[in-house]
Amino acid sequence: MSLPPFKVKPSSSTKRPEQKRSGLASAYRQLKRAWHRGQIGHRSEYSVERLLAFRDYYKRTSTSRAVAVCVLTPVPAIVVAILIDCIPLRDPAEGWQANYLFWVRMFMDTFVIGAGVAEQVRAVIVAGSITNVGVVVIALASSVTYVLMSIAIAATWHFPIPFGYILLVGPFLTTFWVFTGLVVGPRLIASSPVLRGQLKSQVLIIFTQGIVSMAYPLFTAVFYRLSGIQQTAFVVVMPLIKFTTKQIIANAAQGLHEHMGSIVVFSVDVFNFAQFFTKSTRSHLSKEKDWQWTISEIYQ
Repeated sequence: MSLPPFKVKPSSSTKRPEQKRSGLASAYRQLKRAWHRGQIGHRSEYSVERLLAFRDYYKRTSTSRAVAVCVLTPVPAIVVAILIDCIPLRDPAEGWQANYLFWVRMFMDTFVIGAGVAEQVRAVIVAGSITNVGVVVIALASSVTYVLMSIAIAATWHFPIPFGYILLVGPFLTTFWVFTGLVVGPRLIASSPVLRGQLKSQVLIIFTQGIVSMAYPLFTAVFYRLSGIQQTAFVVVMPLIKFTTKQIIANAAQGLHEHMGSIVVFSVDVFNFAQFFTKSTRSHLSKEKDWQWTISEIYQ
């Protein structure tokens, strides 16, 4: 006499540990993926062409030349900044007309910034879309428009313009992109989907950079208005703001491969370091606040 077949079901007591282990493993994998996704260095990659160029540079270039390039590359920018700061200024109470050298300084500042931004755009879009002359035209037109706009505001409102640097970042970038579109050519932009996509990505990146340049002076002003536990809370919030900004720029630059890391570094980390240095050199901040800020920077 044979017994009928039957199935043995596992008890709930043996099932729960396996479910817990699989749930923890799944959560761990998700956290790991999110962490890797949040690391900008893990999302940037070199193209084959760039790796071959590095190999050739390594073979043909001496160590002393490579060191000289790293050391001397920032020198022109430093010299230009010092020369601009050497232009004397008069008492603001004398008015915007008497302070004509202030407008000369502003023009030189914005021209250099406009040329730098135009070169950044030129490096990552279709080759030949912006020539050397085009870079100069974009920078010149943007800086002249910016200065004339500032003079008009100062003449009709107040000189110096309250929070002028922060308020006029948006108009400057808007005029920059208008002239960039005119230099590249509306027809070329309309006929090239690749170029159009590249320009859209750059618009998002550069406007985010503009927001960063506006945000850090505001954050610094807010930080010094706070006291005690409020400053501590602000130090905790700042890394989150920095992380979010870096992710926005990285997402916009995800198609730029090897350029992603440098764009993020010079967009967020340089501004953040400048703010950190400014806070560290202010003697009225307590050592506790300095340590809190330093730890938050190291953690990032």
